[in-house]
Order: sequence, then structure tokens, then C-alpha cells
Amino acid sequence: MEGPAGPLAGRAAHRRRLALLALLASSRTGSLTREKIVGYLWPETASGPARHNLSVAKSELRKELGERAFVSTGDELALDPAVVGSDVAEFEAALRAGDDAGAVELYRGPFLDGFYVDDAPAFEQWMHAERDRLALEYAAALERLAERAEAAGDADEAARWWRQAAAHDPCGSRAALRLMRALDAAGDRAAAIRAFAAHAAALREELEMEPEPEVAALAARLRTAPRPAPPAPAGEPAGEPVVPPAPVDVPAPETVRREPALP
Repeated sequence: MEGPAGPLAGRAAHRRRLALLALLASSRTGSLTREKIVGYLWPETASGPARHNLSVAKSELRKELGERAFVSTGDELALDPAVVGSDVAEFEAALRAGDDAGAVELYRGPFLDGFYVDDAPAFEQWMHAERDRLALEYAAALERLAERAEAAGDADEAARWWRQAAAHDPCGSRAALRLMRALDAAGDRAAAIRAFAAHAAALREELEMEPEPEVAALAARLRTAPRPAPPAPAGEPAGEPVVPPAPVDVPAPETVRREPALP
């Protein structure tokens, strides 16, 4: 999280103040009531002191972000998007506009990865739910991009998107299977087999599981299936293979019977 002078620091970087920004930046409606905010961030504090804590948090953040960072409407509190930008808001706007490639570019990994707030269980639950939701939306965008590339007959582009999907979810059987198929279609069977090995290793290390039978069966076929024929040299049509003509049986010449000469 950054202000005009760079990453937030000092009093503005207090965890609950950063959590306040995250809550408002990710709100589906663009705003939250003060009651809901204090329930997330100061659940064990009485209403009056909790609202005072919220006012102090806003004041410290305004010093860093500017006086117009927050917009109040009655009991509702929001961020002014012209002052405080949000990559989450931009990601979701790209998805709504059908710009999957733009959304994928904006995704920077798990939401608030490594972040926590002490004694705020409701905030923790919200944060984990948002993390899962955004990760699923990212995976779905990658899948749509890959399937569009497949429909267009671009195996290399499809493999690129499936590779990102597999990196996002190394234990996911669907991404592993589709990546292997795309790499094989692109003519890189060795990479397809390596993708299976990476998926199997992730499953064993993280979940102590073996790959799904369908994924393992595809890997076995890729290892044993004959290699496709190399493409025809440039300038020569691929055509059907030339089949030599069947041998023709040529009958042996007839023996000429000669009559003995007359005396």
C-alpha cells in the first residue's frame, strides 16, 4: 500500500489502519458502515471507544494519503477512487469489461498474503474469503484465455496460459491435464512429461497424494506413444505418403518346341 511519497510508513502503517484501507478498497458496494468496520477491526471494544479508534485511524491515514482520501455519506465510509487507487478494484473492473488478459496482468498473488491483525477474527475470515474468491477469479480468467487460444488453433498460446494456471495451482489436476495436452499439441512432448512430474511432486509434497488416474494415464501415453512424423521440408507439400506399386507377376517365356529337321 502506497501513498504519494511511496509505501505507507510510520503511524499510517499500523496493521488496523492498513486493514481499514483493505476493507474499503475491496468493498463490493464501494463503502462500508462505521458499525461494520469497527466490528471487523475492534470487535472487543465498546462502540464509543471503537469509533474513536476509527477516527484516529482515518486521521493518520489522511496525513499520508491526503485530506480527500475518505468520503463520508451519513454512516457510510468510502475511499475516493480519484485519490486512492486499488489494484483489486482495477482487477475486478477488467473482468467486468471482459478484459481477461488485463485482469491477469493486474493479479499480483494471494490477497494480503502474510498479513494479519491480532484479535480480529471477523477480519481474518473476511480476508481469507476474499483471497479465495480473487484466486478463483484469476484462475477462471486464465482458463478462458487458454480455451480461446485452443479454439483459435494456437497451441503455443494455449500452453502459455495453461502454464500460468498450473503455476497458480500446482496441485490442480485440471490445469495439469490441460497443460500437458496443450504442450503435446504444440509439439513439445518432453515439456508435457516434465509438467506431469512437477504436478506429481507438488501433490506428494503438499498433500501426500498421487496424481489423478486420468492425468497419470495421459503421462503414460505420452511416454510410450510414437512420435508424430516430422513436418515436410519447406516447399514440398505434405500430401499422402508415397506407396510403392505392388509387384507384378511376369509369366516365364514359353518354351518353343522345335521339330527335328527332315533328312
